[in-house]
Amino acid sequence: MIFRIVVLCLTFWLAPTWANTQDKLDTIDRLLYQYPTQALNKINTLESITSPIKLTEADKLRLSLLRCEAFLQLGENEAAINIARMSEAKAKILKLDQARPYFLNCMAAAFSNYGDYRQALPILDSSIMLSRELEQPQSLVNGLRLRGVIDTQIDSYSSAFEDLGLASDIYSDTQFQAVNWVLPPKISITLAISQLLAKNSEFKPAYQLLEKAIARDDPIGKVRLTASIQVAKMAQLNRAISSDQLIREAKKLLPELETAFELAVSYKDIAQLEYRRENYTQAIQLLEISLSTFIKQKSTIEKLRTQRLLAEVLLTSGNQVQAMPLMNQAIATGLQTSKYHELVLCYQVLSNYYLHLGNFEQAYHYQVLKFGAAENAYNFIKDTRLQQLNTRLSRQQVASSVMDKHRPIQASQTQFKSEYVLLTLFILAALMTIRQKRKSTKFAQAPKTTSSPEHRIDKLISHSKLVGFPLSLILIDSRHIFHGDKPLLQTRLENLLREQDIITTTIDEEVMILLPHTQEKGTLKIIEQIREVMQPLQQGNRANIGYSKLQQQDSLKTLIKRAKVKQLTLKSKKQTHVTTETV
Repeated sequence: MIFRIVVLCLTFWLAPTWANTQDKLDTIDRLLYQYPTQALNKINTLESITSPIKLTEADKLRLSLLRCEAFLQLGENEAAINIARMSEAKAKILKLDQARPYFLNCMAAAFSNYGDYRQALPILDSSIMLSRELEQPQSLVNGLRLRGVIDTQIDSYSSAFEDLGLASDIYSDTQFQAVNWVLPPKISITLAISQLLAKNSEFKPAYQLLEKAIARDDPIGKVRLTASIQVAKMAQLNRAISSDQLIREAKKLLPELETAFELAVSYKDIAQLEYRRENYTQAIQLLEISLSTFIKQKSTIEKLRTQRLLAEVLLTSGNQVQAMPLMNQAIATGLQTSKYHELVLCYQVLSNYYLHLGNFEQAYHYQVLKFGAAENAYNFIKDTRLQQLNTRLSRQQVASSVMDKHRPIQASQTQFKSEYVLLTLFILAALMTIRQKRKSTKFAQAPKTTSSPEHRIDKLISHSKLVGFPLSLILIDSRHIFHGDKPLLQTRLENLLREQDIITTTIDEEVMILLPHTQEKGTLKIIEQIREVMQPLQQGNRANIGYSKLQQQDSLKTLIKRAKVKQLTLKSKKQTHVTTETV
């Protein structure tokens, strides 16, 4: 009895200290993306705590994770990789598997900062799979965001839209996670979606999406500066909106940055804005400062990009003598490090320059080199995708063999003494009183590919509205086709359509097809192909097909209604045409 009283007293004495430690870790998490240097200082202070209670193993791991993410923000990618590798191994030894996907994300982000997507993508696949298995929405959101950013860089737009849309949908579930680890601000997902829309030349939606996010989230520090530079860039690409005031606002936020590396990155980004508005002198000054910092800090990929951009500005301003050595250095680094995407950009700049001079032979020469680099980039990513596929298959085989081994060993190994049960209950009660948090809500897992067609359609429509990509619906009247021929029609349509297209049947037994990323012109071409496929099965009747294009206020019902109206309109036009010909 005395033992129980002592344990209970210790529980209530230690619990406030533990809760205070958690509050400090949460504070660092919030500072991490706003003021990373301040976050790193707080991490160093917290790591030196020895009394009145030592940090638990889980707290130590979280502290290592926060340090890893802080290093990423400060450009210390090699240090981040080392911490992530050691901590992920430690989490595995301590059986704290829920921490592992967070360290995998940190490692993948560091490789991505190096431009090494071949290593980053398989690590992110592992992280996302682990996050789903262990129900860790925070790491799942960050993993999807990072993979979406990489897919945007390598022009894999469909995958990027899917990952970033899913990350945005799941973000609200992170607040119900039982244990906090680390979570990027929501605006970081919006920034990634905005960049993706801009890559698809959808500049107006990209600008509007980002402008609303800044007003809604009201970010501060480094996050605010990054968002301000991005919204100024979108305004420039939009052309209808003046970017001058936005650039001035971004420059006012530069004092928020605390390290030379962060300033160099922001100077490079602002220099691009100055270059686009033909302020070449200011752009050159900013780029020279950035380049000097990247050379000192031995940041190879940032040095390459800055050399290319500085050479481009110098060529445009007519200073070929200074520009060409810089561009040659950038190309040499790109060849040495196999950064084929960067080489594509370098060769394009030189081709444009010689085309402007009227030297078509040199312009053609650099176009040939550009296409060679683009082919290498494609093959490089293709090999990476194959490597990912092989990794997934081997992981599935290992998992199935482990399950077969351990299936018989699942019985009565869980008998606890009453003292430990009581102790656990007291700790939980104390923590719930102090923290006043509800931590019982289950994490809604990410939808799987085996979901029903209805669920896929609803998700596709909501995702299309979110990111603003086109979506078309085709409605086919199949009444004139024999019931026995309908499976044949289904097979022919499936062979005609893409993998991402959805084909299903409505309540009225009409065939419905949804075409993501398809404008009206493409929809009409597909309808003509469908008519050719259906003609032998129509018993002499003409196929009656309607279509509609997604608008912001649409639901599936309104899409179908407008497609039916189109069906009737086209049918009446055909009947009128036939009657006229008969007369």
